[in-house]
Amino acid sequence: MIDRPHAVLTDPGKCIGCVACSQACPTKAIRVRNDLAVIDDELCIDCGTCIEACGYDAIRPRTSSPADLKKFKYTVAVPSLTLYAQFGDDVHPGRVLHGLRQLGFDETYDISWMCEMVAGATDAFLSESRGPWPKISVTCPAVLRLIQIRYPDLIPNLVPIETPRELAARLRRRRLAAELGLDPSEIGMFFITPCTAIIHSIEAPEGLEASYLDGAFAISEIYGRLLKAIRHDPGSDSTEMISHRGLRWAMAGGEISSMRNANTITVRGLRDVLYVFDRIESGTFQGLDFIEAYICPGGCVGGQLTVAGRYMAQRNIRQLTKRLGDQGAVKEEKVRSLLRDHFFDHESEIRARQVRPLARNLRQAIALKREKDALLERLPRKDCAACGAPDCETLADDIVRGNAKLADCVFIRLKELEEEQMAHQGGKDG
Repeated sequence: MIDRPHAVLTDPGKCIGCVACSQACPTKAIRVRNDLAVIDDELCIDCGTCIEACGYDAIRPRTSSPADLKKFKYTVAVPSLTLYAQFGDDVHPGRVLHGLRQLGFDETYDISWMCEMVAGATDAFLSESRGPWPKISVTCPAVLRLIQIRYPDLIPNLVPIETPRELAARLRRRRLAAELGLDPSEIGMFFITPCTAIIHSIEAPEGLEASYLDGAFAISEIYGRLLKAIRHDPGSDSTEMISHRGLRWAMAGGEISSMRNANTITVRGLRDVLYVFDRIESGTFQGLDFIEAYICPGGCVGGQLTVAGRYMAQRNIRQLTKRLGDQGAVKEEKVRSLLRDHFFDHESEIRARQVRPLARNLRQAIALKREKDALLERLPRKDCAACGAPDCETLADDIVRGNAKLADCVFIRLKELEEEQMAHQGGKDG
């Protein structure tokens, strides 16, 4: 049961019912009813694919507002590493962090070092794990939710290590509370996000009782003001130490590039993720140790809430890591010690997300399955989405659930009209 709002919202004033979002959705969570896209909360994974598919700006992210900052005595901006890639390789990450403080945050907190630590912890975990193989990264929350809904048998394959953003927010919140003499609830931690999936992971986290982050702002929302702040008051590049290994996490392949284990692959983009997961379920890819997977093409730099675009952002990240050089690596013995002390652990078990069953009992389910198969025989199987469902199979499923009718199919309606006209013409001839 979904008890928290999703991060993807539709705007009835802009939606024209074009069905592009319905066809693009990987979990078939969108229907077009009465010329308006409607999102099924049980099926939505907040991947943001619909935002990119919509050509009318009718789907938008539900982000935090400036008013949310006023709820706290002290505020911290925790930027995605992707933010550093939006301004060109001549803008040091330190200038970006300085610019965020100019926007009104009391402090900024870089997570590149935590990314490097998590890579080391993953290496250590893989060396001690007994399977099942391959292990799958939980860095991308859209991938995690896709597994919970569509591939629940792969949940044991998930690496039980928390994300760098949550680990960093937890660590910094606790330290600030002690340093400033504040209650942890008086400190607001806000993520600067490249995608909608992270927004929902803050509202309804998996593996945590509650997120250590209090909200999120889209990179695209703050980009203009941040760019102006950077140009007006560039600050100092040298005051911020950035992990060049951790910085690579902004793009696909960055996570495994920080690991020693070479028996790994990176999968990016929805189609390839589905391809690989289908084959893991069928028994292939078991010779691999680890899979880094992202819904967005190119990884986080391909998020739908970015500005620069993934190709330029990838170029910027590569140039930045060259400029930074190796500013000191995380100590392996320290990471292994923290792993033994359960610093990286999830706080709660990740479970499959229950999607409403077709029926309450087996007998009814069999009967409805037969009804669905019979409906599919009558449908044209063109998967045109003109009915508002993404394909004919989904329409048949909606019909047996009582959420649609056979006449919603335009081909069925045309056939019925032709039959009516023929019958009418036959009656006149008689």
